[in-house]
Amino acid sequence: MQTDESKIKWRQFISGDNDSYSWIYSTYVQVLYRYGLRFTADSEIVKDCIQEVFTSLYKNKNHLITPDNIKVYLLVSLKNCLIRTLYKESLYDHELPENIQFSLEPTVEEEFISNEHYANQQKKIKEILSLLSPRQKEIIYYRYIQELSMDEICILMNLNYQSAQNLIQRSLKKVRNSYNSIEMFLLILSISLK
Repeated sequence: MQTDESKIKWRQFISGDNDSYSWIYSTYVQVLYRYGLRFTADSEIVKDCIQEVFTSLYKNKNHLITPDNIKVYLLVSLKNCLIRTLYKESLYDHELPENIQFSLEPTVEEEFISNEHYANQQKKIKEILSLLSPRQKEIIYYRYIQELSMDEICILMNLNYQSAQNLIQRSLKKVRNSYNSIEMFLLILSISLK
């Protein structure tokens, strides 16, 4: 669906609609930026090349056709611009295009966002866990982190089966009331505690 909308906007852009041009830019600029950082850590070079790609598109809109895939077209345009720029900047001495570095390592920006997201998740988990009693925390840990059976939990906690079930249900109800998604909470909890 995104591709169909992109093609419609592209056709409108080459027909002279500046709003469609803005839509294309805002839809793809972050994708292009993250892609460009795979070739160089110099964010200014990446930004300049994105600007060059979109300036060139605008100047040549009367000669453009609608590509099969707008995103791929823009990625190729950015890659070509980056390669030319990196050669000019002498960052690559006579390297063939297939030898230019491409990083799959997270960029500093991606790591920062990931770390911030992780910290926010941890904070939320701590808030929710603070609502649970020690026994509720213990049973959640056994059931969802250690993935023990109810029979094993009953032995560990010295509970009968019904009491264990009730304790889990009360615990999950508290989580649901504060987190809205038990599944997501349990997934985040399991990732952070394993």
